[in-house]
Amino acid sequence: MTDFSFLADDSLVDALLMEVAGLLRGLIDRDEGGSIDLRGLPLSPSCIETLDRCLGQGEISVVLDAAGRSEIRETSLPGVWWTKHADGAGRVVALLIEVAVTPGILRADVEDMKRGLDRLPTLVKVAR
Repeated sequence: MTDFSFLADDSLVDALLMEVAGLLRGLIDRDEGGSIDLRGLPLSPSCIETLDRCLGQGEISVVLDAAGRSEIRETSLPGVWWTKHADGAGRVVALLIEVAVTPGILRADVEDMKRGLDRLPTLVKVAR
């Protein structure tokens, strides 16, 4: 029997790229991005690899170690990010395409910034 599964993968990749295009248009026109949860879709590993290859590699790559490892990298499309989160045991718990000026996990929390501002005077004293 002939395997036609590649057709489904190509169709899914095309649909995902169209979704990315719509999200990127929303980010540009209305400052509204979004994300696509790839783990919530019936994608084969080859489909994910094809999508990754199509989106390509950009200039920025970040690794975070906080309650597991997170890898965030810009694709060849500015504003489109490939984001992978793993738990403490290294299991992938999230695989996203984020369309944003800055991925959500990299944005500073306002409460954290306030605590930093409160600490700043003690750093000035140490620097003297």
